[in-house]
Amino acid sequence: MIKIIINPFEKLSEVQLLILGILLTIGGSLLGYLFRSRFDGVLDMHISPTITLAQPFIDNAINTASLFILLYILGLIVNKKTRLIDVLNTALIARSPFYLLTLGSIGGLMDGIESKIDTEHPLNVQFSVEDYIILGIFSMFAVAFLVWFVALLYNGFKTATNVKSTPHIIAFAFSIIVAEILSKILIGLFNY
Repeated sequence: MIKIIINPFEKLSEVQLLILGILLTIGGSLLGYLFRSRFDGVLDMHISPTITLAQPFIDNAINTASLFILLYILGLIVNKKTRLIDVLNTALIARSPFYLLTLGSIGGLMDGIESKIDTEHPLNVQFSVEDYIILGIFSMFAVAFLVWFVALLYNGFKTATNVKSTPHIIAFAFSIIVAEILSKILIGLFNY
């Protein structure tokens, strides 16, 4: 079971991965809407006081496209036989851990903490011990889900391209950073 959670790319067919990836993206976007969460970057999820139904869908489309385009280009550089479907499945599936982070908004849990932050004076914060505990637990989950995202992305990319060399792995990491920047710019342009 753990193996399929960390590396479903070895266990499921390309069609199964595509269907699962699309369903996870739709479900994650709906969770984003229900729990007022924006996926405003490849590596980001934030609570938003106001959100439209379309915003999480647009966010996820841009994030997935940004990852897909950059990783597909890199994949072709690494291995000319890299298949488009394999990289698309990788981008779709790898984003799924971020969708679980939306559950931190159940019952307004994070809203109460966020409302205590003065955006004009962010260092002037009055958190209770309970707030710090909640933030600590949420932060641990966020870091764990980020690690899960990278593991899924790497395992999918490795399966798609047969990447092995250190320079290619460094280029893979750089591609994620560039995808984050690209997604931030595109989300800013198309989904304010």
